Amino acid sequence: MHDLDIGLLRAFVVTAECGSVSGAAQRLARTQAAVSMQLRRLEDDLGARLLNRSTRGMDLTEAGYVLLPYARKMLGLSTGARRALAGRSVHGPIRFGMIEDIAVGSLPRALQRFSECHPNVALELTVAESTVLSEKLSQGQLDVAIGDPALIHGRPILAWRLPLRWVAARGFAMPDEGPLPLVTFDGVCTWRQKMIEALNGGKRPWRTVLTSASLASIQSMIEAGLGIAVLLDLNIRPNTMKILGANEGLPPAPVIELGLFAADDQGLSSQPVAALWEFLSDELQAEALATAQS
Repeated sequence: MHDLDIGLLRAFVVTAECGSVSGAAQRLARTQAAVSMQLRRLEDDLGARLLNRSTRGMDLTEAGYVLLPYARKMLGLSTGARRALAGRSVHGPIRFGMIEDIAVGSLPRALQRFSECHPNVALELTVAESTVLSEKLSQGQLDVAIGDPALIHGRPILAWRLPLRWVAARGFAMPDEGPLPLVTFDGVCTWRQKMIEALNGGKRPWRTVLTSASLASIQSMIEAGLGIAVLLDLNIRPNTMKILGANEGLPPAPVIELGLFAADDQGLSSQPVAALWEFLSDELQAEALATAQS
């Protein structure tokens, strides 16, 4: 019995996370043919099919589900060993806050990889609205947070923009007459304000059918066909939702801004925060690339 190839395991883990060879190829900066060949080599080596391939992407087989946690741990240990030998080992707690919209996306995968690479870091996570994150940062209850710069006091270390999309249930029919039914976020939310401004600019009447502070409930109401809403790409469920646009008479969906905030002046010069951001930025850049090419 010989050792598993780390490069082949990396191709498998990234493909499993992206759900497609094309997505994995983008993240790994390789061709699709090269990634496909790595996957075949790993399956041949193990004597088991790891991924079910279809026109809709890739799903893990039973053997794939068994291998995935081991593969992630092996990759994490490999990266952690290199960092330790290079004097970049990180210790201590990091209290990290984020808004729900990105907490249910792909960032949890990056946080998992971070924990595997830095086992001596105690990662404490908080999911809350931007206003709550702002208060916790100012009170020293968080070390770093990602949220809406318009609602968090202070200047972000880094900021980036992401597009929102008009979405509805796959079976939803736009009303020919009368107001558009809207599903909106509750509380202090700049996204809701931008959505309403966009609709008012298009001169199409609208009415609110549901207001909720929970992303999960908003997604469920969209899927039930109660109305339309704006969501980030990473929160759209393609099996049950469809993207709307100019063909349905809607104005361009707004673009939102996110920022990375730190509780002190060290910012990214803090070794733990810099190490965490390295993992988060890789995931965010992959999302931005996928969005740009969609």
